[in-house]
This record gives sequence, structure tokens and C-alpha cells, in this order.
Amino acid sequence: MTNSVIVTQVVNDVLVSTPGPQGPRGRTILNGSSAPSNNFGLEGDFYFDTNLSKFYGPKLSDSTWDNARVITLSSNTLSQSWELAQVTGPVQGIYSVIINHGLGYNPNVTIKSSAGDVLETGIDYNTINQITLTMAQPFSGTAHLS
Repeated sequence: MTNSVIVTQVVNDVLVSTPGPQGPRGRTILNGSSAPSNNFGLEGDFYFDTNLSKFYGPKLSDSTWDNARVITLSSNTLSQSWELAQVTGPVQGIYSVIINHGLGYNPNVTIKSSAGDVLETGIDYNTINQITLTMAQPFSGTAHLS
């Protein structure tokens, strides 16, 4: 006795006799190298000033950008290197390096040794412009602050 398989294909056609209503306009992110002019963009749009890193929006009316929120994006990053001779200590078994960064906020910090290895150190935020790195062993390296 032989087994057989019968395959049946059903084709469904969908016919739309009339299209539905147009959906609402989507929002757009526009850009340029200066603040947006009032005739640029429509209500609900956003705008990025590539020169000053400012983000505007949403635009509250088609005729003006007045009263749209403006956010200045920060691209402040700093790399600060130190030599072994700049490390102080040990004080109670701890070595330290003070970094005056002047960024005006408590930054994220990534530490790399002079050999390029990413290391963990203690980080004390002394002020919004100064940190102290603490370590078990002295080494020279670079702190990347953002």
C-alpha cells in the first residue's frame, strides 16, 4: 500500500472598494545649522540645531517656534592623564590622584591604565569641578570624564 498526500491551497482575495480616511500627519525632526525660522516646520515638529547642539520642540503652532521647549545638549567630555609621580600616598594604604575637571557637574568616569586596561578605582566627587581617584596600588593612566 502506498501513502499519498493531498495538498489543497486556498487563496483569499481582499478587495477594498473605497479607501479609508487619511490618517494624521506624522511628526518630523528637522535640522539645520542655526535656530529654526518660524516658517520652517509645522505644529508638532521638532528641530535640531547642528551648530549649537540645541533641540527645539515640539512646535506649538504652524506659524512660530515661540514657546517651543529648547534643550541644549551637552557634549562635554574630558580626558585627563596623570603620571605615577602625581599619585599621592599611601595614606592608610590608599593612593590617590586629584583631578580638577571644570565640567560643572559630577561626570561619569572611566579609568584606563597607561597600558590601556580599564580599571576600577574609588571615585570621590569633591565638588562639581573636582574628583579624587583612590586606588590600592599606584599607577599612571587616564580618566575619561563625560
